[in-house]
Amino acid sequence: MKPVMEPQNRPAKRSPLAMRCTVNRASLKPNLGTSVYVAVDLTPSPASVAARNRSIALAIDSSGSMDGEKIEQAKAAALGLLKQLRPTDQISIVSFSDTVAVQLPMSRVGNSREVAAAVKAISVSGLTAMYNGLDAAFQQARRGSLEAGTVSRVILLTDGNPTVGKTDGREFVSLAQNMREAGITITAIGIGIDYNESLMQKIAEAGGGLWHHIDAGKGDLPQIFQEQAAQMAGTVVANPELKVSIMPGSELADAYSVRPVLNRLPRPRLDQGAFTVPLRDLIAGEEQTLVFRMGVPARPSGKATLLRFSLVEVVQDVEVTFTDDPRLWNAETNPYPRTLLSSAEATVLMQRAVQTHEAGALEKAETIMRTIATDAGAAAAVRSNPALNEVVTTMRDAQATVARSGLQLSESAKKDFLQATTIIGKKKPRK
Repeated sequence: MKPVMEPQNRPAKRSPLAMRCTVNRASLKPNLGTSVYVAVDLTPSPASVAARNRSIALAIDSSGSMDGEKIEQAKAAALGLLKQLRPTDQISIVSFSDTVAVQLPMSRVGNSREVAAAVKAISVSGLTAMYNGLDAAFQQARRGSLEAGTVSRVILLTDGNPTVGKTDGREFVSLAQNMREAGITITAIGIGIDYNESLMQKIAEAGGGLWHHIDAGKGDLPQIFQEQAAQMAGTVVANPELKVSIMPGSELADAYSVRPVLNRLPRPRLDQGAFTVPLRDLIAGEEQTLVFRMGVPARPSGKATLLRFSLVEVVQDVEVTFTDDPRLWNAETNPYPRTLLSSAEATVLMQRAVQTHEAGALEKAETIMRTIATDAGAAAAVRSNPALNEVVTTMRDAQATVARSGLQLSESAKKDFLQATTIIGKKKPRK
């Protein structure tokens, strides 16, 4: 791996975001390998939002199980979405059952009667060709993204599992990754209790978007559609990638996304001496937080650049000092990153326990939580940091839910639990 460059002194530039990097220990003992934790908080700048055109491809499940209230909610949400869009924005309507129907090819919203007619024309019957429906929406979204500066999104809505055509989750993930590489974000929405929430999560994660669970009997869907339009209008940077250069000999041991989505990140790809971490679109008013656990090699005394983070034109170095003074290397400078990663890890373990009934995962989560509860430094960090407080509160609420249920949640309660512990620091639809 190529060495990290020496710290840079760069002139201040107007930036679409602010980046704050925090290391839990700034002073380390020389000639001894160790671990440190680093948090990265990203705050997009509202002043950087340009007047972007939006392109939305709706992929709506029209199989027989959607009959009645669910398809009527979908139609009402689509019609409500039109009111949030400008005449220069674009929209496409795709429905899928046994087969796929492009009810409306990608078109300007200006002709609202044509769009409304396409929505109303959706009828329900048959099974669920979800993969083909998502792929057809991808093709429409790709047409809509040809104009420079356009923000493109596919919104997938379903109440069930894929039953026609491709059904393997890995194929859905591959398709979602292709969409993300084309600059298209996916929002995956499950309605009711019979859909596969794991598949929805994987599609949204691979597609750089969010997964939403809604109850069939509640009118949350129009609100979610409207929030999608608002997010797109507030997009500061679409399809961003965080570059992470690390000190030679060190190891990127673990990584979590914490806000707006809490999940353990897959090992990022290494390219020309730097890891690349795909991020969700940077949206004004929506902070993003990531946290990393680093293995640090034994080094002699002196200063060193442990990490360099680069995003758009923003570059931040994380420096540490290897010192012989035990008063310095025995002290934790800031427990925020360590507490953040531990809380995220415990929450993900609880999610796994709920999904798989794996008692071992729950035991590991509870062990981490007990350690946090008796850690004075962690408690101080929680009190002083709103982002960490959100994560710890989510973790404790999750533990209380699991304690009440004994891992025997109903299907509806399980989906509510996973939704509540996945989207962090973001307004949720009313309950």
